[in-house]
Amino acid sequence: MKIEKIEAIALSIKLPRDFKGSIYSVPQKNAVVTRIYTDEGLIGHCVNGEGEAAIQPQMLQIIDNEIAPLLIGQDPTRIEAHWDAMWRRATWRGGRDIRAAVRAVACVDSALWDILGKVAKLPLYKLWGGARDRLPIIAIGGQYQDDYKAADYGREMEEFRELGLAGCKFKVGGKSPRDDFERTVAARRAGGEDFVLCVDANRGWSRADALAFVRLCPSLNLRWFEEPCGWENDRHDLALLRAVTGMPIVAGQSEITAEDCRDLMIDKAIDVCNLDASWGGGPSVWLRVARMAACFGVQMGHHGEPVLGAHLLAAVHNGTYMETHHPERDPIFHQMVQGRGEIVKGDYVLPQAPGWGLEFDAAFIERHRVN
Repeated sequence: MKIEKIEAIALSIKLPRDFKGSIYSVPQKNAVVTRIYTDEGLIGHCVNGEGEAAIQPQMLQIIDNEIAPLLIGQDPTRIEAHWDAMWRRATWRGGRDIRAAVRAVACVDSALWDILGKVAKLPLYKLWGGARDRLPIIAIGGQYQDDYKAADYGREMEEFRELGLAGCKFKVGGKSPRDDFERTVAARRAGGEDFVLCVDANRGWSRADALAFVRLCPSLNLRWFEEPCGWENDRHDLALLRAVTGMPIVAGQSEITAEDCRDLMIDKAIDVCNLDASWGGGPSVWLRVARMAACFGVQMGHHGEPVLGAHLLAAVHNGTYMETHHPERDPIFHQMVQGRGEIVKGDYVLPQAPGWGLEFDAAFIERHRVN
């Protein structure tokens, strides 16, 4: 089998409102659909989330002009060899946004794995180890809204329960520790004691504010505190918070290499590494980090992007929760993706078709493509 063509399509979907975290806003959902065509008619495809629309054109240029010529005519199942070649070609070149290069590699890596799963006739989570076939599923929620009171965030948690989800990763870091504590209390009361509740500051607080927040929260039974501190000195701040508070600490989604994640573990900064495969070089890198994390006694998460996250987390014994968004926040997963697994009593039951096990709505893609 040989690769004949690689196609990358950028998507952008305007959302019904701006979803705000401590230091960001999301008025639109961006993604890239990648398809790899072979001479035997087999097509590998995947969708990779893309936070910044501004770097999408450079990502597509790298895929079209550098990665595709490198791989056309090659055997698509030699993924490790292709990953190394793509990484050197795309990321070792100066004068470009390195995020665009790393994410371009991730898109093609993801589609190559879909081909291998289809060749093996296995869903990818089984091909990668098959630690389990269902995962607890939690929402990413609690985004800031100017007109929301604490009780409104409680109603949001009730909606997540009605959707069958097991919990929520709740946004903090955009207000004072006391104000965000009150919002979090409302989330805990509404969700109930068996509701998995994590908090995520997205690097929005100083170390002192993060510490002040944790000291307010001993009765809330928080599962973890994600990216509590600003980026300048984050590894040392995370390690200190972890040692002083005993609160499980999560980071990794802002890293773009396995080596960055390694250093978080060496510095004893994290309990859970939530590297995003779409932002960090692809499933090949995430799996590398997961095996390494097991040696450090560190668990794995996956920042959003449930198409990739579900299979990766189910493949390894140290995986935690699959993450999704409210259907309004992620029309890709809730509208474009076809053949998703079922949500049953707080768990996501993975699809059993080969590869990613999914198809994509062609009409949706055509409506929202930007290239």
